[in-house]
Amino acid sequence: MRLTGGNDLSFAPEGNFDMAAGTIMFWFRPDWEPGAPESHALLSMTLGGDPPGYFVLSQGWWESSGGVGRMYFVLDNQSFMHCNTQAWANMDAEELGRWHHVALTWSEGAQGVMALYIDGDRVGYSARPDITLRRPVDRLIVGSDGSQGGQRPADGLLDELVIYDRIMSDAQIAEVFRAQEPDWEAIQARRMAWLTDVLAGPEPLLPRDEQGRLLESRALLDEGTGWNTPENIPEIVAKLKRAGFNVYVPCIWHGRGTRWAFEGYPPDERMAEQFAQTEGDPLAMLIEQCHAEGIEVHPWFCVVKREGDILPEFVEDGTPAKFFDAHRPAFREFITGLMTAVIERYEVDGINLDFIRTGGLCTGPLCEAEYRAKFGSEMDEDAKLTTEEGWANPKIVQWQNECIGEIVRRVATRGCELRPGLIVSVDGHPHAPGEAPDSNGRNEGPWVDAGWVDVVYAMDYSRELSWVRLDRVREASEHPEAYVELCGNYERTETGHVVPREGELVAQQIEFCRRKWPGNGVGLYLWSMLSDDQIEALRAGPFAEDAVPTWVRSHPHQ
Repeated sequence: MRLTGGNDLSFAPEGNFDMAAGTIMFWFRPDWEPGAPESHALLSMTLGGDPPGYFVLSQGWWESSGGVGRMYFVLDNQSFMHCNTQAWANMDAEELGRWHHVALTWSEGAQGVMALYIDGDRVGYSARPDITLRRPVDRLIVGSDGSQGGQRPADGLLDELVIYDRIMSDAQIAEVFRAQEPDWEAIQARRMAWLTDVLAGPEPLLPRDEQGRLLESRALLDEGTGWNTPENIPEIVAKLKRAGFNVYVPCIWHGRGTRWAFEGYPPDERMAEQFAQTEGDPLAMLIEQCHAEGIEVHPWFCVVKREGDILPEFVEDGTPAKFFDAHRPAFREFITGLMTAVIERYEVDGINLDFIRTGGLCTGPLCEAEYRAKFGSEMDEDAKLTTEEGWANPKIVQWQNECIGEIVRRVATRGCELRPGLIVSVDGHPHAPGEAPDSNGRNEGPWVDAGWVDVVYAMDYSRELSWVRLDRVREASEHPEAYVELCGNYERTETGHVVPREGELVAQQIEFCRRKWPGNGVGLYLWSMLSDDQIEALRAGPFAEDAVPTWVRSHPHQ
């Protein structure tokens, strides 16, 4: 069936669809432009509950024209069960115009899991414990977002739709695809051409210093807490050195308090007893020992993230869940004070800002009153209004941008006054030309242009990197070197367990990035998944030679 214009299919869920566990498979031939710049809903369904939820498979984020280039599979938005892939946007016109096998799988229970497959390969995955999914209250719509009263047609041909009441495994999905597609080996080889073609090209000619040492930054992010135990520090430093990394990014604030005893700021209560028994300052020890081995330290802050019941004075009813209220001046004073205090008291080389966004729209009474005073209109009414492109109301975007931008500006300005060579980095998803503005205040491009941010780590942990999108971001920027792909080194098994990714692919992705995007080096997430296999592959490939960290700054911070 051709799914375009007003054409779609619908099925009553009863007898056809089981939210407890299931698999949907179909063949689809998109009629899309390369890069998939428009939004297309392939499946949609309303789920019950208070508040109600939804199920959707959409190329481009279906609630607005944001999310350009990614296909989102949302199993139940209220249960935070969702995953996505960049695969469609990476295809050239010829490949995009072919028939492709699409599969979705899911299961609720003690370990809820879901996955998205294209042409037999798992390209998206998510898992959460103790999940009970909402049940359908309307028909399953195939070919549009009709379940929500919109249009957004799938724009393509669909064939051989199959719905099962059981979850199928990776191997079973691959078997179905290969049984129906005689050219499957060539298809899967083409899927990896983005990587293999670059790796077959010339090696990068990286700069060297006067001593002949290679100049390249190699960052590794550590979300754990092992560094705050002094006895662990020598082993951490030795492993970083053995793997070839020269920039260590340890998380010291994860939204639950400081992860070491820092006078004047609340500690993570779960570690308070450990802090009382720790002799000396582990952060100072970490920096000293890293510096002795030529490794820079860039402390990592999850800026607006809120875990647990901490600092209630910085939230109100209506503050986005699991976030502080970034619109509170007192919170901005607190969090910038914490970050600049670390910069002032420790010999840090840089600072990394994560969760540098509002997390949603604050609808509490203080936020509403401040919005009304600023714009002379009601926030809830303005939030319903969109631009002709379907983007968020510019007043809402401005409202969100200003509070987050103030945090970035203050930290960058004061931080570089304290340490003129300080490198400021953020973790995010930088916007490509033509995409909707972020309505959560994360606005990396203007931060780079203003000189507040030197490095934007584009978080991309999939097996297939979002290389087309990052190309567009860099091509549109006057400071392309600021944008660094942050690769992942882990996988989730079919049972939801997190395991290290095979070393060969990790090394190949790092080598791909250093060849394709010269500038501010490479980055890898996550320390806890750094395996011996990965270390061996990195040392046999991209990190065969040690390097000295080097940075290209957008321009000196003002």
